[in-house]
Order: sequence, then C-alpha cells, then structure tokens
Amino acid sequence: MPRRFQPGRRFGLSQLFRAFLRQQSFTVGRMYRIRHTTFPIGRAVEVPRYQIEAAPGNKLELIQEVRRLRVDFATFDARAVACATDIQPEGWEIRGLIAVDAVHFAHALQQATATGTSRKFGAVLGDEWYLLAPIEWHVPPQAGQFVVVGLYR
Repeated sequence: MPRRFQPGRRFGLSQLFRAFLRQQSFTVGRMYRIRHTTFPIGRAVEVPRYQIEAAPGNKLELIQEVRRLRVDFATFDARAVACATDIQPEGWEIRGLIAVDAVHFAHALQQATATGTSRKFGAVLGDEWYLLAPIEWHVPPQAGQFVVVGLYR
C-alpha cells in the first residue's frame, strides 16, 4: 500500500513531491499532455478515451473510460498537425489530447455551431476549462470511430 501524506507525519521533500503527484493524477482529469513544441509528430502514442455524457449548450460533459486509444500521428495530414500546433489568434495553445466518439462529437459540435458558440466549445477536465477542436476530421464520421481532440488554453 503506498504511503500517503498525513498531517504530523515527517516526509522528505522527494516524498512530499511524490505524494503531491499521486494526489494530482487522481484528482485532475487525465489527458495526453503536450505543448505546441512537444506534439508527437511521426510517433504513435496512447491517448485517454472519453465518453460524451451530455452536451448542454457549448460545454461537453466528459466521462473518462478505462481504455486508451493508440494513435499513430505519422498517418495524420501534415496540414492538420500544423494547424493543431499553431498558437491560436486568442493566444490559446494546445495543452493536451483526448479521444472521443466521432459521431457524438460531431453532433455536439454541430449544435454549438448552429447556436454560434463554436469558438467557446469546450469541456472542464480537472478544474480547468479547455477549448476542444478535432486534430484531423473525417466527414461523415462513422459509428464506432474515435476522433482525436486537441485541448486548448
């Protein structure tokens, strides 16, 4: 059983740091964390999968699945990756990647576009709100497919 931080118990700095990281990884929504300079161009990585629980207005409610999706970015269009790694006009940049059901995501994005709120289309992971945008989009999406989504702040 891992040792946990308890008030009054003596810990070294490295033990406190490890306890902090364990606590953070438990309470913060998981994503494949990246920045525009560390995007996995040409590599295969595993990104967390999420279910879209609800899409009220322009905000998705996401539930993390246990499984991950293996994504080979070597097969992605170079233009799509370049767009994903650009810093957006509002100063937002990519912070992470997740995968969601393509059909549900398309439906939620279509609703947000119809109401004119697609630039505010996002979700909360952990305690932070992220703008969501697909990295590479195949229209029309097929049942059972997942889309890799960039999380921007």
